[in-house]
Parts: sequence; structure tokens; C-alpha cells
Amino acid sequence: MAFLAQEDVKMSIALFCCLYGVGAIGMPGNFAMVGYGLGIVITVLMCAANAYASWCTSKVLLIAPKYVKTFGDVGEWSMGIVGRYLANLSQLIVCVMIPIIFLVLGGSILCVLFPLTFKTGIWILFMALSLLPVCLYPTLKEGTGVIFAGALGALIADFIALAILVHEIGLQNEGLTPPPTNVNFDQFSTVVGNMALVFGAGTIIPVLHREHSDPTRLPRVILFTYVLALIFSLVVGIVGFSQVGCQVPGGPFGYIVFAVATPYLGFISSRGAVILSMISMLVHNMVAFCVVIFPSFYILERRLLGLHPTVIDNTNNYNDLETPEFEKEQRKSEARVSLMEPIEFPSHEAAADYSAPGAYLKASILRTLVVAIATTVAVIGQRDLEKLANFAGASMILLCCIILPVAFYAKVYWKKMSALHKLWAILVLAAGLFIAIYGSIFTGKILFRHHKKQPQFPFCNKTYEDYVFTNRTYYKLPAIKH
Repeated sequence: MAFLAQEDVKMSIALFCCLYGVGAIGMPGNFAMVGYGLGIVITVLMCAANAYASWCTSKVLLIAPKYVKTFGDVGEWSMGIVGRYLANLSQLIVCVMIPIIFLVLGGSILCVLFPLTFKTGIWILFMALSLLPVCLYPTLKEGTGVIFAGALGALIADFIALAILVHEIGLQNEGLTPPPTNVNFDQFSTVVGNMALVFGAGTIIPVLHREHSDPTRLPRVILFTYVLALIFSLVVGIVGFSQVGCQVPGGPFGYIVFAVATPYLGFISSRGAVILSMISMLVHNMVAFCVVIFPSFYILERRLLGLHPTVIDNTNNYNDLETPEFEKEQRKSEARVSLMEPIEFPSHEAAADYSAPGAYLKASILRTLVVAIATTVAVIGQRDLEKLANFAGASMILLCCIILPVAFYAKVYWKKMSALHKLWAILVLAAGLFIAIYGSIFTGKILFRHHKKQPQFPFCNKTYEDYVFTNRTYYKLPAIKH
């Protein structure tokens, strides 16, 4: 049997699109904050923690009753109504917060593509208006082709930007070494929060599990896809850092697709290459925005409008997968009708729910309101794209994609786990809780405090914080001999 079947590849593409995108374009900035050694260690560990958490979710679903199909179901089945509310609330916040980042990034891209036209806030508004008709579709059945286009867009954008960076810096850095980073604990915690955004895709696992005809193969797909995303992310981070060291601009220009579009790094790049990179990233943004925000629509419509009633299979049928008899009996005693029906992803017949008189109108108003709120926050926070991403990663994404999945798994499998496995799970939970609490406080203060003027390159020491290291005149270096 092949390592990955055709269906496995489709699931892997969907997961990869959620893993590789906005977070990956900030990888050179992450390495600029902590350097090669810490950058590689943090990236690998955060990828391992997220992969483990996603694996945990899949393993819980394999022994759960058949009515357990969504992230909220997993929470309630393993930890009761508290687990349900924690899962639903964190997922709802993530599904609204991440699209806000997409809007800001998209508005910034359009501002670069069409300079001297509108300000970023106006472009954010235009982008939201262009995406609103798609958001008003009753259901969004994402095809593999569309998702693949989104994943491919992020890859193309990153590698075009990397090629520009390597080419342009290579023309100027003869005999020069990029300056080292000036590491501190705050930058360390910021990078950890960023990595949560890069690899946080745990909430999509129940969807993939439900759509796969043989979910026992899904743990393999999860681990393979995370390794693939890790490799690409490390390539972007290491190559970018090898060219400029700590001299990645602060703010939104720290993202590689923006850094190569500005003169901050001492060169004027090919306009055509920059436009191609920007358009590719914009494609990813638009696909990812619609995919990520739709679960929030369903959650709100179910809770506020009473739509999407779901019939739950309460026959107490279980998946007979590596589950001893005593475990089955224990779980059977806990089986019951869910207190809150599955609401994150209704069935494919959900479109019929909008046929009732006035149902679609009310849903459209609610969805428009959600997009309007996201757009308002995006316009207000447009100058803080990087800080907004850091705060999102350090808070709800860590809770939703690492802490809760591992907690659910430990609650279900604790008696079967080895001592070493228990220790690993406890370490992941403890580290996740510490990073989430400290990171949320730290990044929240940065996000909401009064803005101070930052140097051009805030991650360097004073010698290199204002001028790019290839500026031979400023640093009184000998000119390049041709």
C-alpha cells in the first residue's frame, strides 16, 4: 500500500493550506529576533507540539462515538459542557481574529500594488466588500483545487520574495557578514507566539477526520503534512536570515513579501517580480479568509438564529479501533445526547435551512455584521498587523490548537498512556499555558500601548539599527571592486 493514497493527498493539501500562509511570510523576522540556533529550536518544538496536538485530536475521534464529529463535540465528550464551551468559544474567536489579519495584510498588499491611490484603510474596505458576496453563499464547499490554489499562492509568494532577496543582497554584500541578532526574553516570547500562528491548524482535524473514508490513516497524514510545512518554513526563515541577519524591518514591512518591495534593505527590486509575489499572496489571503471565517458564521447562526438543527446518531455505536473492552464500557456509560448540537460545520444539507421564510435574510444580515466588525477592527489595527498576529498566536490559537486538544486526549487516554507519554503531555500543557498567559499579557501590552518611534531595524544593536549593513558609505567600508 502506498504511503499516502490519493484521498490522503487531498487531506494533506487542505491541512497544508491552513499551516502555511501568513505565519510563514514572517519567518525571516522570527529568526531576526532570536538567531539561527534558537530560531530552529523554537520552530521545531512548536511544530512538534502542534503536530502532537493535532494527532491527539485524531486519536480521540478514532475511539469516540460516531456522533462526535466536530471540535466542540470532542470537547464535550471528553470534558463535559465546560469542554464544549471552551472549544466553541476559542474556535469562534480564532475564526474571526485570523480573517482580520488577512484583511490587514490584503489591504497592505493592494496599497503596494497600487501606490499613490488610496490609503490602506480604504483598500481593506474594498477587499472586504469584494469578499462579502462569497461570504453570503449559504454554504461553502471548498474544493481541493481551490484550497490547493491558496496553498500554492503562499509558496509562490514566499519563494519569489526569497529569490529577490538573495539576488539583490548578493550584488551588494561581497566581503560582508549580516549583523547578529540582539536576543532578549521579550523577543523570544514573541517568536513563540508567532510560531503558534504558523503551525496552528488543530481545529480543522475533525473536519478532515469526518471527510476521510479511512480515518485510521489520518494520523500519518497529519505528521507528514506538519513535517512538510516545517521544512518549507525553515527554508524561508534560514535563507532570509542568512541574507540580512537581524536587519528585518519592524512592523508590517517585516514580512518578506513587503520587505523586498521597499528600499529599506538598500535595493530597489524588480517591480514585476514584486507584483507577482504580491498577487500570489493576495490569492492565498482571499481563499484563506473565506475558508477560515465560515465556521464562525455557522456557530453564530446556530446560537443566535436557531438554524442548522442536527440529528445526532445516538445508537452508542463506537469505532472499534485499538480500544480495549473496559475502555468501551467506560465510554458507553458516558454516551448521551449532546447538550449542544454540533454547530461548527453542519451537514451538506445545511443549505436547506435557509429555505424557511426570512431565514436567509437574517443569516445574511448576521454575516454582514460579522464581516463589518472584522473590517472595522482591521481598519483600526492596520498599523499593528505584526502585533495583532503576535497577540492572536499567543492567546486563542495556543488554547484552541495545542492546550485543549492535548487536554482532551489526556482526559480520554490517561489510563492507557505510558509514564513517558504522560510526562510529555504534561510538559506540552504546562509550556502551552505559560506561553499563552505570559505571551497574551506581553503582546497585549505592545498592541494597546502608546506607539513609540521604533528604529528601522529594532532587532539589532545600536550599531545596525538604522542603516542596512550593505551601506558601505555609512559604515566606512571599502567599495566593491568590479
